[in-house]
Amino acid sequence: MNILAFDLNLLKAFSALYQEQHVGRAAERIGLAQPSMSNALARLRLHFDDALFQRVPGGMSPTERAEALAPDVARALEILSGTLQATAFDAYSAEGEIVIAASDLAVLQIAPRLTNHLAHTAPNLTLRFAQLNKRKIIAQLDNGDITLAIGTFGRLPARIRRTTYGTDSFVCIARKNHPTIGQSLSLEKYLETPHALMTLSADRRGIVDDALKKLGKSRHIAMTSANFLLMPELISRTDLLATVPASLGSVAERAGCQVLPPPLALPSWSIDLITSQRTEASALGAFAIAAIKKSCLNPIQR
Repeated sequence: MNILAFDLNLLKAFSALYQEQHVGRAAERIGLAQPSMSNALARLRLHFDDALFQRVPGGMSPTERAEALAPDVARALEILSGTLQATAFDAYSAEGEIVIAASDLAVLQIAPRLTNHLAHTAPNLTLRFAQLNKRKIIAQLDNGDITLAIGTFGRLPARIRRTTYGTDSFVCIARKNHPTIGQSLSLEKYLETPHALMTLSADRRGIVDDALKKLGKSRHIAMTSANFLLMPELISRTDLLATVPASLGSVAERAGCQVLPPPLALPSWSIDLITSQRTEASALGAFAIAAIKKSCLNPIQR
């Protein structure tokens, strides 16, 4: 391919079509008239010798060729954007806001280290933490309301960038001098003790209950709480038992709880940082991502 003869604006058109899967919405996304977007699609089809996007009810569906091209196009646009913004980013004098969506537990782990880091590297930036809403987070990242999010996420759209840089696992917490739990915890004692469950929904079942079901066992959930950071304090004042992320262990110990390994095999999970391609390619966004990686290599370390 003669790169000098290729209109790089077609890459923007391809990206918009891939993300919106609708000619009209794609045109609006990058500020083109719909006929101009249709013309861009025709030129893309001619260049790649493929339909790329086929009409389906309600929009367009990418072909296998388009699916294969999408990651390379996204990366090319990122490189071009970064090159065009390569004027030195003066973090020390920069003003702006970094908005991070995270759970209260993640905020507790991240905020002190990141705040201290920014105080020395970017003192005029404002750091704002927002509650993580997994149902809305993709839209929030897309429209720029959120700079990045930290948590555990399932399948993500190709336009959302994911960096896995931490892991967490389960531990059990009970109050010190618990009447029936000593310095170790058997499965029998685990099942006999009433439990407190951390959950953001009305569902009273969790990963632990799924693991117990495989063993033909179950536990009694006596209390649920949506506030992770309150759980250690609640446990320290009751005879309940809770199975919580290991990252909550130090908080639990300070609240007067003992931390014990669970008496059954439970999975660990990854902690991810996610952001949009647009944010990743911006000067402030790239700085924010680098800052959190540098100062918070593992947000769940105790």
